[in-house]
Order: sequence, then C-alpha cells, then structure tokens
Amino acid sequence: MRRRRSQDANETLVEFLTRELPSRRRDDVEHFARAIRDAGDRYDRYDERRADWEKYSRRRARLRKLEELTADLASALCSLDILSHDDLVSRVGPEKTDYLTGLLQLLNQHAGALERETQVRGKPTDHATERWILALADIFENAFSRPPSVSGSGEDPSGRRGRFYRLLELGRPSRFPRHGRLSPKHVQTLLKLRSPSGSFEDLGQLSREIARGAKTRLARMRS
Repeated sequence: MRRRRSQDANETLVEFLTRELPSRRRDDVEHFARAIRDAGDRYDRYDERRADWEKYSRRRARLRKLEELTADLASALCSLDILSHDDLVSRVGPEKTDYLTGLLQLLNQHAGALERETQVRGKPTDHATERWILALADIFENAFSRPPSVSGSGEDPSGRRGRFYRLLELGRPSRFPRHGRLSPKHVQTLLKLRSPSGSFEDLGQLSREIARGAKTRLARMRS
C-alpha cells in the first residue's frame, strides 16, 4: 500500500512539474523529480535515526571529542623528531603527509565550529524537517529561477499558499507525517533565514586552498 501511495504521489509531482515549470525547463522534469525524491530519502534516513542526533548534548560531546582528537593527532605529526619525521615521510610521501596534516587541521576547525553552532538548550530542533524544506527550496529556485516563498496562513487553503508550498506537499517523504509539521509560518521563517548552500565550485576552491597550504608548509620544512 505504501509503495502504491508513493508511486501515485510521484506521478502527481511529475504532473505538477510538467505543468508549472517554465517552458525552457520542461525537459528537466525527471531531473527535478529525482532531486526531490533524493531529498525525501535523506529525510527518511535522518528520521529513522532521529534518536541518534536529536539529543544535542550528545552531538556536541561527539564533535568536541573529534575536535580534540584531530588537534592531538595533528600536533603529534608536527612534533615528531626530525629522524622519525623523515622516516615517515619516506614511507608515506611528503605530499600525502603534509596534506593529511592540513586535513586534520581543517577537520579540527570545522568540528569546533559545528560544536559551537549546535543547540545548547531548549526544545530539540527538528533538523530532518528543516533540512528537507531547505533542500526543496534550493531545488525550487533552480527549477523556477526565483526564490521560493509561501503566502497565506495555516487557515488558508493549501492552494493559496503558492507553488513552493504545493511542491512541499507533493514531495513529502514516505516517513513524513501526512498531517502537521508543514506550518506555513514555520516554512516562511526558514525561508527568511535561508542562505545559499555551498556549490561544487566552493568545494573545489576549498580543496585548492588545502593543497596550497600543504605546499607552503612543505616548502618551509625543506628550507
């Protein structure tokens, strides 16, 4: 029954995209439908393991431990005596050794940032739902070439809440409640706080910065 319901929902989603997308994007209907299904699958994975991340004190403790371990390991690599360092480099390779040090420092930096950004008190944030909504917001903006928005209130018929809200309704993950959790006010708040996600170009730039840093440190060690 669930499989049939999911199939019907997907067909309705495809029909919606075929009807509503700009004419120049009609050939990309299946691409956008697949992206929406993938976002739903991520929600399902997060929701299935909700108990693993919902207690934010545990998340902060794990991130703090990762920050400490990466700092210790990076420090241990950098503090080797010259003989041990050269022996290790001769086996692993200078580029890999220095690149690993850079990656450990990067992990340390971002683990610390994530730990500081993780919730400290209050009712646990429903990250599974929020990330799903924001993922669909990115897909919507890419598909329709304009930022997503939601109009109306919880008392208005869903048809008056705009295309993006309709997309959320049609793209609900299989584990998402059939009712509730899609408060227009909550969606509007998320959209106001939304910031562009990192692109593949951003990731490539980050990788190049790490490589440049590794070369600089390697040059200093050889001098």
